[in-house]
Parts: sequence; C-alpha cells; structure tokens
Amino acid sequence: MTADAPAPTPARIRPTDGAASRRPTAGLLTSLLAGRAAFRLALLGANTVLLASWGQGPYAHYAGAMGTAQVLTTITSLGIEKSALKLVPRARRTGGQLISVFLTCALALAGAVVLWLGCATVFTAGDDHRMAMLLAGLYAALLGLNTVLVGLCRALGRDRADIANFATLSLIVVTGTALTALLDRGPVFFIGWLLGGTALLNLAHLPALYRAAARPVRRTVAVPAVTTSLLMAAGDVAASGTLSLLFALLGASRHHEQSGHLYLMVLASSVLLNGFGYLMRLFQPHVSLTLRTVEADLLDRRVVRRLPQIAVVGTVWTVLALLLTHHAERSGLVSPPVAVLLLYVLCVPMFFAVGSVNYLLENATARTLRVTAAGSVAGLVCAVLLGLVLVPALGALGAVTALVTGEIAHALAARLLLRTTARPTTAPAP
Repeated sequence: MTADAPAPTPARIRPTDGAASRRPTAGLLTSLLAGRAAFRLALLGANTVLLASWGQGPYAHYAGAMGTAQVLTTITSLGIEKSALKLVPRARRTGGQLISVFLTCALALAGAVVLWLGCATVFTAGDDHRMAMLLAGLYAALLGLNTVLVGLCRALGRDRADIANFATLSLIVVTGTALTALLDRGPVFFIGWLLGGTALLNLAHLPALYRAAARPVRRTVAVPAVTTSLLMAAGDVAASGTLSLLFALLGASRHHEQSGHLYLMVLASSVLLNGFGYLMRLFQPHVSLTLRTVEADLLDRRVVRRLPQIAVVGTVWTVLALLLTHHAERSGLVSPPVAVLLLYVLCVPMFFAVGSVNYLLENATARTLRVTAAGSVAGLVCAVLLGLVLVPALGALGAVTALVTGEIAHALAARLLLRTTARPTTAPAP
C-alpha cells in the first residue's frame, strides 16, 4: 500500500472525506444525464427519419457501416476516460502529469486511426458504399476521442464542458438530419456532416486540457497509468468488438437486411444502457476513493459470490426469452424488428447485472481489475463462436442471444479466475 493510502476500514465500506467530496449533487447529475440523453434521443430520432427517407435497402447499408465501426470508438478511447476518473481523484501531487499521459495517449490513438482510414478514403472515390464505411470509421474514432476529452474535463471538475459538449453534438445530429432529408442526400453526406462537427468540437476542448497538463511526466506515473487504461479498456473493447463482429456476421448472412433492425435496437437501447453506464462514470471518482479502503473478504462476500448466481439465472432467462420471441416472430404475432427489440429488452437486466459487478471489480483492487479484464475477453470469444452458429440460423435474434451469452461467459470466467488466484491481505491502491 502506498504512503498516501489510508488504512483499510474494518467490517464495512466507509467513504473517505475525499470520496464524499467527489459525490455529484442531484442538480449536476440531472444536467449531465439530460445532455447525454438528448444526444442519444437525437440519434434515435435521426435514424428513424433517415430510414423513412432512404428506404430499407440504403439504410441497411448505412446501419451496417455504423454498426461495424462502433468498435473504433472504444479503441480510440481505450479505457482512458475510466482510468482518468479512477486515478486523477486519487492523485495528490501528480494529477497534471496524469492528464498529460491520458491526453497524449488519446490523441495518438485517434491520430493513428484517422491517418489509416484517411489514407484509405483517398482510394475510394466514386464508391459510395465503401466511402460510407470509411467515414463511419472516422466518425467513430473522433467520437471516441470526444468521450476521452470530456472525461478528462470531468476528472478536473469542469462538468459544464460535458453538458455543453453533448448539447452541441445533439445540435449537429439534428441539423445534419434536416439537411440530409431536405437536400435528398445519402449516407455519405450525413456521416460526413457528423464527422466534421465532431472534429471541430474536439478541437475546442484541447486548449483548456493542454493548460491543465503538467510536464515533464515521470516514468513512474506514465507506466501505471497506461497499464490501468489498457486493463480498464478490456471490457469496453470486448463489448463493442463483439457487437461489431456480430454486425459483420449478420451482414454476410442471408439475413443481411436485418442489419437495420439490429442497429435501430442498439440505438434505442443505448438511451438506457449508455445512461446507466454514464451514471456509473459520474460516481466513479467517489466509488474509486471508497473502494480503495475495502477489505478483500468484504468484497468477496458482497460482489464475487454473486457471479455464479447471475450466470445461472441469466442462462435460464436468456433461453426462455429467445424461445418466446422466436415463437412470436414465427407465429406472426410480432414483426421481426419488434421481436429483436423485445428480446433485447428482456435481456437488459443481464447487461445491468454484469455491468454493475464489472464496474465494482474494475475500481476495487489491481487483482480484480486484471481478472475482470480477462473475463471480458473470454466473453468476446464465447459470443463470437456462438454467433457463428446462431446468426446464420436466426439472424438478428441470434446476434442478440450471442451478445447476452458473452456477458454470461464474462461472469463465469471472472468467478473461476478469482477462485484460482491468491487473495491479497489488503487492497492495494493503484
């Protein structure tokens, strides 16, 4: 345990003074959540308008491009936002150096992706479908960078930057949709509009973050910060990677026209799931400081032992939900898009349960962080292998089932790894 870390609190979780000071107020929570919800609702409304304007075929190509590119948002952010919200509040003397490390990593990752896709774009003139794919990748990369920049602002206590950022993104989406419909333009125009607006917004964040950064950066600060970011990125990269690979499998199957159904489902669910994840990020500085003092035995009783229960209940529930929705679709009781949305809604509690446990393990000790990172990779492998069977057979319903199964595999793998690794006597402070 480092010299700055307080002594562990026996018997129960008790936040430190620093943890209490980082707890967001009700008014701030409302404003921040409203900004994110407005952006997600704007995206959902925009895609509903675009589907009506373009028709099923062109929209399916657009949805496939945007869905496949989602993993680039996670790759360019690579756990940096979560690491900043975890480590910067704990830092008493090295906060500016951490900001320097995180900002440099984010710019380097986004720059590499943009350079790669930008060069490929030069050779795709005249091919609208491939151009849409590449522009979707560029937009996803810059959206990931935007997430990091806003997260660094929140880690520094600049919460208003978050509210203004997502209000501006919502305006970009609404104006882009209106222009696309009025001018009768296609996916390339719409994605290009989103790309340009996000790029300008990212540039607006850089001056304040550059002033907050401290130089030079010691190696003893940079290496743990980068390592923590990589481990905390594993869950998000696995989740978005699974979704992107399932979109690719669906697009290559005989059910490729259902890509639009799956993408609309993802957008609709993102209002709820991303709001839930964002709420956890808002409390992360407070939770990080609190979990710093938790004994390993208490964490095991309250969190780790719940994993097998979640996996068993989730397996039974997912099988029943798939049988119900598949029967309803085959019987004509609901249309295919409604069946996909219904299955996903039925499985939302599973996403919440595994996401909550993963959040606590990420922010507890270095050991639990490594274990849940490995568990998320196991979940990705399981979901993709099952998707190779279910997607050709069931289409979008199979993709959703594989996605949920990956969460179940994540929980089981984490429990097995936590049973086989040695338990430390105290919780080290990352």
